Amino acid sequence: MVCLRLRIPRTLTVKFLRMMEDRGFEPNIVTYNTFIDSLCKKGSLNEALHLFSQAKVKGIRPFIVTYSCLIHAMYDLGQQEEATRLLNEMVDNNISLNIFTYNILVDVHYKEGKVSKAEDIVDTMIKHSIEPNVVTYSALINSHCLQNRMDKARKVFRSMIKKGCAPDISSYNIMINGYCKAKKIDEAMELFHEISQKGPIADTVTYNTLMQGMCQLGRISSACELLRKMIAFGQVPNVMTCSILLNGLCKSDKLEKALELFQAMRNSKLELDIVCYNILIDGLCKAGHIEVGKELFHKISLNGLKPDVYTYSIMINGFCKEGLQDEAYQLFRSMGDNNRLLDSFCYNVMIQGFLQNNYTSKATQVLKEM
Repeated sequence: MVCLRLRIPRTLTVKFLRMMEDRGFEPNIVTYNTFIDSLCKKGSLNEALHLFSQAKVKGIRPFIVTYSCLIHAMYDLGQQEEATRLLNEMVDNNISLNIFTYNILVDVHYKEGKVSKAEDIVDTMIKHSIEPNVVTYSALINSHCLQNRMDKARKVFRSMIKKGCAPDISSYNIMINGYCKAKKIDEAMELFHEISQKGPIADTVTYNTLMQGMCQLGRISSACELLRKMIAFGQVPNVMTCSILLNGLCKSDKLEKALELFQAMRNSKLELDIVCYNILIDGLCKAGHIEVGKELFHKISLNGLKPDVYTYSIMINGFCKEGLQDEAYQLFRSMGDNNRLLDSFCYNVMIQGFLQNNYTSKATQVLKEM
């Protein structure tokens, strides 16, 4: 068996169990399950399997919780064959699967795109008198959403409610995300209104998903209005909220509003990341506001952040577009001075920036430096 082939060094967990034994305390399966679960959650599968093997050698019979923890960890690490082997071992030992184990199987199959197989597992659950719960239904709904089968996703969602299983906010978010990706923002908003009337409280993920969907359809005003509602209902915008709206405003040439939002977010003490800066600087440079973009670029380090490769590439392209090839080249060279690795990507950005703006001699110069 897979468990017995592994050679594991002694860990603190093993030492602790040995210390218990030395003091006359015999660890039982509950003790082993606690440690196995902890190790699995930390990604230390080999150590967990070592304990699993050790328990069996000592005559301690694992039960469903033990197997479920290990199987879940195996699937998370992409070890499908080992997980299947362990499932077969459960069957051989006459251990019946519980809702947790079934949910693991449903989750794995939907992630692999095997929707019909996931549905078969749910049917098997029901035949064994195990009712699907909100986790089961959410996994099925997500599997249909990922394949843009929103009619089927909605059918499962409504069936879930009909059978007395109340959707949680995660279930609603999955459906809303599916509709937004399918560019069906009106259907997504219907579900949002349903939440406010009788469902769980909409969270930041709900609002961000809807704003993203609205921005992708060019409905920037609606997205900004939703931000106001979000704040009014007590949900705090996060850095993702900011990046979504900044991106939407910049792409819609609403730079003044983008700058206002950026400043408002900063005033709210929200810790903006480099992505937010990159979005705004890119929007400014593309609109020809290179000086404002340059000013924002220099403020990055003052706010405790460091420009990344994309920040530099945005500024370099901006300088090239405005005919400022010397400034572009100077900034390019400063990347090396600031202990940033000038790899092939950085050189390509510089060369493409020069070529796209007809600075062939500069492009040739950079090419020779590679």
